[in-house]
Amino acid sequence: MKKSHRWAILALLVSFGYLISLAVAQNTAAVPAGQPMGGGPRLALIDITRIFKTHARFKQMMEDMKRDVQAAEARVKAERLAIDKLIQEALPALNKGTKDYADMEEQIANRQAKLAVDVNRQKGEFLQRESMIYHQVYQEILQATDYFCKQRGIDMVLRFNGEPVDVQRPDSVLNFINRPVVWYDPGLDITDLILQDVNRPGPNPATADQRGGQPPSPFGNNRR
Repeated sequence: MKKSHRWAILALLVSFGYLISLAVAQNTAAVPAGQPMGGGPRLALIDITRIFKTHARFKQMMEDMKRDVQAAEARVKAERLAIDKLIQEALPALNKGTKDYADMEEQIANRQAKLAVDVNRQKGEFLQRESMIYHQVYQEILQATDYFCKQRGIDMVLRFNGEPVDVQRPDSVLNFINRPVVWYDPGLDITDLILQDVNRPGPNPATADQRGGQPPSPFGNNRR
């Protein structure tokens, strides 16, 4: 092949590659930020951890439970002190081998056993209560998210962590590196909008919608 022919073919290939890259760039630029290319599903992101941290009723319920836990711990501490007092003062004052001594030993043993049962029972009750609080609030978040997405025509919501990385903490850096969402358009983040819904003092629009009502959308015009 002559040298002039090789240069002509090379120039043609370069020109063809340039035209392809230009067309791809134009098509990409025509897609608005945050919108799927090729008519794919519409996505949104939500930071569940931040919602739990700033959910007003969740924080109140956890504070109420914390006070109940502290009250239960105070009762347990008082009972343990009372039992210790019997062991250190009341029991030594009695003569070993007597009925009073045996009755006191039995009383101490019974109170110790009852206290152990009560402590285990209360731990189970508080764990169950905490689990129910988390479940209740998460269901509320899901309900608000469902309502929002149906209003806006969103097909899927992915969970992400928007907490800033703290370079002074190795665990924070590791979590940052291991985040499943590497990059996102901030316009896809619906966390604040869901927070606005779940923290509203009045009736939740999502709940009203499920009861059959037709409340106006608090999120502006629908995109459908």
